[in-house]
Amino acid sequence: MKKRSTNNMEYDEKTQNQSETQMKFSEFADLPVIDCHVHFESFGAGGVKWSFDELQKLSESYIDIIKKGKLSGMYVTGEDAGLYLKAKFPNLFYAGGFVPWSGETDSLSNVNWNKYITILKKLGFDGVGEMGNKPVLRSKHTPLDSDYYKGFWDECESQSFPVLCHIADPEEFWDEKLAPDWAKKQRWVYYLDDYPIKEELYNEMENVLDAHPNLKVVLCHFYFISANFEEAEDFLARYKNAGLDLTLGIELMYNISLRRDDWRTFFIKHQDRIFFGTDIANWQMLQEALDRIWLIRNFLESDEEFFTPSTADQLLTKYEKPFVGLDLPEGALRSIYAGNFQRLWGKEPKKVNKELTVKNLREKGEKVIADAIEEIA
Repeated sequence: MKKRSTNNMEYDEKTQNQSETQMKFSEFADLPVIDCHVHFESFGAGGVKWSFDELQKLSESYIDIIKKGKLSGMYVTGEDAGLYLKAKFPNLFYAGGFVPWSGETDSLSNVNWNKYITILKKLGFDGVGEMGNKPVLRSKHTPLDSDYYKGFWDECESQSFPVLCHIADPEEFWDEKLAPDWAKKQRWVYYLDDYPIKEELYNEMENVLDAHPNLKVVLCHFYFISANFEEAEDFLARYKNAGLDLTLGIELMYNISLRRDDWRTFFIKHQDRIFFGTDIANWQMLQEALDRIWLIRNFLESDEEFFTPSTADQLLTKYEKPFVGLDLPEGALRSIYAGNFQRLWGKEPKKVNKELTVKNLREKGEKVIADAIEEIA
């Protein structure tokens, strides 16, 4: 594909020109695409649970994203709400069960992990997560390699139950001069108080991987190592069971573009370890969700220079330098888009045990989701 020169233009002019020439969804490869990283949270603004009508409306909006974004399916995380999507649209949605993040282990204390994971599977969950150790104050943090999580990792490994796991955050979030303004507004910066440093959080995960060589785990946001090509090579060489998802942090595409040819070789070499993901969430507008899909697909399929769309959501930095597409061969695209996901999570989503699910939800006080699932024919 012909590269389009965009040098010596202002950002607004660049994005305007891009909208006139960029690849359309209809031009992308006609391949199955499963998004391995989607949020479907059962809480609205201020932590208020959805009403029955809101649940149905939001569910239909995700179907709209799938259709207009040319997706074959989604893996959703968000506690129990994903079970409703699975029951309502049984061939489109996989769902990850809840396990506490490192800063919220009080929400599930004295847990019997064997029983807990077994129940998640019986309900119809396809895996666990997103979970992980996104930074919290050290006083609230439970390390992923601590005794609390040991039984969890043991059970996921022994029961071959895949985990979507978020480790740390972009390294610039620990540096006041480098942290982007949108991260500061979200309070996702870690230089103001006593937070674990990034290396500590990595060490936790790598201790887990050392102890569980058969654990099926995919690490979100490319494990936040896109700024270090050599580190990424070393990591995948050491941990044969770990995968990396392509969910933005948009610094991922920026960093990879700086060494585009090296990274293209990496993606082809490790095509069986890389997973398509977007971080789509219910707070985004339809166009913002589609922008996330488009950005990653255009990055993988074209060799053109392009920019963050002007319509993209606030968490996607608008860099002055262009991204440069990797133009991957079809075989690599097949693996990244769906093949790798289906190898770990299954060719098709698990069926929801509606009777057991409704009973479980009512015991937990999740009346809206329980009622919605009961209404499904």
